[in-house]
Amino acid sequence: MYVLIFLLVLGACKKDEGELQLPDGFSVDVTQNIDIPYAVTSKDEIVFDLTIDGKAEAQIQEAILRLDEVNLETALATANKINLNYTYVVTAQDVGRSLIFRLTIIDAEGKSVDKDFTIYVQSAPADIQVTIPAEAPNEVKDDEEVEFIISVTSENEIKYIKTLLDQTELTDLTKETFDDPKADNYNFVYQPTVADADKTLSFTIEVMDVLGNIHRQPYSLFVERSQEADFVAYYGVNLGAQRSTGPGPFFNASTGEVYVTAGSAAKSADIDLATFFSGSTTAYNITSPTFANTINVIYTVAVYGDDAMANWSVRNQTLIKKITLTHGDFDLLASAAEIEALYTGSSVVESETSGGLANTNVIVFKTAAGKYGVLYVVNRSANANTGYLIVDIKMQK
Repeated sequence: MYVLIFLLVLGACKKDEGELQLPDGFSVDVTQNIDIPYAVTSKDEIVFDLTIDGKAEAQIQEAILRLDEVNLETALATANKINLNYTYVVTAQDVGRSLIFRLTIIDAEGKSVDKDFTIYVQSAPADIQVTIPAEAPNEVKDDEEVEFIISVTSENEIKYIKTLLDQTELTDLTKETFDDPKADNYNFVYQPTVADADKTLSFTIEVMDVLGNIHRQPYSLFVERSQEADFVAYYGVNLGAQRSTGPGPFFNASTGEVYVTAGSAAKSADIDLATFFSGSTTAYNITSPTFANTINVIYTVAVYGDDAMANWSVRNQTLIKKITLTHGDFDLLASAAEIEALYTGSSVVESETSGGLANTNVIVFKTAAGKYGVLYVVNRSANANTGYLIVDIKMQK
């Protein structure tokens, strides 16, 4: 079964598409070296210039680009990297279609991960103007409504005007009837939520005319928290396993800092969580620095010398509970009290280790300083002691 991990995001050339990953850890990075448009005409060409990099122990073998289940191009890996180049010549028969190109990356074990590129073919370049007023704010507080008028004009009659947030249509703002079929004062309204606080929202105003021509206009809005928070949020924290040559395995919950193993003994008093990959259970674990296996089996003197955990002057005890929580509910946590309640209200027996962690798993924890935190596993690399976890964390101040 094909797995679409994320949607096409419009951007500049040399665009990093981020990570594609299957639940069992097979993951790759896909980079667009040339921007792929969202719309073209029958006189255009679509150039695919993609670089695909294997992550951790994922040994990629080949990449296939398809359209309508027909193979267009196959590229093989060299040194765990694939460069795929293909040019598609648009024809008159394509007008009015959304061409869905599917990129499939296959590893040495036959596992695959997919990404779709959707490109609309219009009859001619859209003669549509979308004007966002100068007074449209770039920043608001989370308790303030945003409202302004966008001027839209079109050579042909307008079929619809839509607003998308992170490529998802806000249906309440979709407009399909117009007093003037070729011009409209489009009312943009958005009320931020608590979950939007401290984030930059990416909107797209999409206009289609009756001939199927499309114009898209981006609009970005940063949402500031209206009240001073009694917690801190750390998004996209990268925690490495014990042999990671990139991100470190040790986390300071007070500052959000991640420490590598070299020099960790000198920073031991500031370390609240430790990460490692277990070969016996083939899983990533987050533990207290006092967890016996972490000290005696993972971060040993034989491997780490003076920075071995046995040599740390301080080993803070952090107590952990593994719970169930959606990322939406994680985003809605708006106070230190709510974070603490997740821990104290859970009947799970506290432990010094999370046990094996998969994507979307959640732990709540209490540090030696008596502060409570919650950690959501966003993503992880393929199973390896050189791998990593990407997590979001909210922590009491």
